Amino acid sequence: MNLIVHFLLFIAVLFIALFYPTHPTLKRKKLIVGTVTTMLGAFSGLRTWWMGDLIKYYTLYRNCNGANWQAAITGKWSNMGIRVFFRMAGAVGISYDVCLFIIAAFAAISLGILIYRYSTSPFVSYLMYIGMGFYVFTFSGLKQTIAMGFLCFAMMSLLEGRFRRFILWTLVGSFFHTPALIFLIAYPFANKKIDRWYLLFAIAAIGLVFLLRNRIVELLSTLYQDDADTYGEAKKLIGGRFIMMAAILVGGVYLRPVRRRDATYAKVYSIMVVALMLQTFSVYDNVFTRLTDYFYQFIVVFLPFVLRPKGGLPSTAVMIESPGYYRHRDIYTIVLVGITAYSIYYYWDFINGSYVILKDYYFFWQINPYLLYGA
Repeated sequence: MNLIVHFLLFIAVLFIALFYPTHPTLKRKKLIVGTVTTMLGAFSGLRTWWMGDLIKYYTLYRNCNGANWQAAITGKWSNMGIRVFFRMAGAVGISYDVCLFIIAAFAAISLGILIYRYSTSPFVSYLMYIGMGFYVFTFSGLKQTIAMGFLCFAMMSLLEGRFRRFILWTLVGSFFHTPALIFLIAYPFANKKIDRWYLLFAIAAIGLVFLLRNRIVELLSTLYQDDADTYGEAKKLIGGRFIMMAAILVGGVYLRPVRRRDATYAKVYSIMVVALMLQTFSVYDNVFTRLTDYFYQFIVVFLPFVLRPKGGLPSTAVMIESPGYYRHRDIYTIVLVGITAYSIYYYWDFINGSYVILKDYYFFWQINPYLLYGA
């Protein structure tokens, strides 16, 4: 499929989200989020599986529904959820294509619920979700896509102070992708009081992680069941994404300082600090960037809080009265325009870099993967 189709979907989503006005109604917000959720779920869910890792997942689906399905499911303790899901689906006659649609719909719906409940600007949320490459990753990374969906519910439980639900959703997510267990550290970080000592602690923690990251890589590699030598030495000191994330955090503090009374924003800010710490490992291998995404995906809530502090939220969201703008409103507009322009440029560059995968993107009626697979 031509890359321009993916780019046009991005522009169409942003255009729809622009209808969310300065003084919105929750009814309109629900309509916008529902429309975009349907678009993203359908575009991803109706794709053929003859692309990237989806072919390997089809082989796994066949194994989980073959004569030796017990061995296929219980052969490894990690990431068992996807195998159980494939087995249950096959047992009731649900095809692999429908499994892909279910996963795509779940990812879009869980994101939509998070954005509806906690985003002050759907435009900024979807700008980040698609522009930063999270959406494209859902096309092939099934295990992590499911886990990230469950972590959206874990994040909402965290913001609402529901500890047991937070643990439950995180454990369910890790059932599909074991490294999702790392999200358990989010709760103590997010509930730590933010003051000068917190900032000093955060700086010290980032520095300590940076110094000890070789040893930490050895430990994290066990979650992926890889040899630490797989990742080798760090390719460079820090990556461009780390710099971008650091700039977002610093800019966020300037545009919306972290206050004690601004409890929800403070929790989300802490999650972004954890994401920055984990991003230091991305210089070893892209797999650690995906680990970071368990935290960094919540930029879809963080950045709207920063740029649209007076946006509307449903009464079900646990949030104190909005503190309003801390700087001149024109500054927020200028920053938003700049971030929008950069995100559009970044996404175009990103999908061009992902051409090897996206060139095989077709809808299920355009190609018959079963003939190509030989089954």
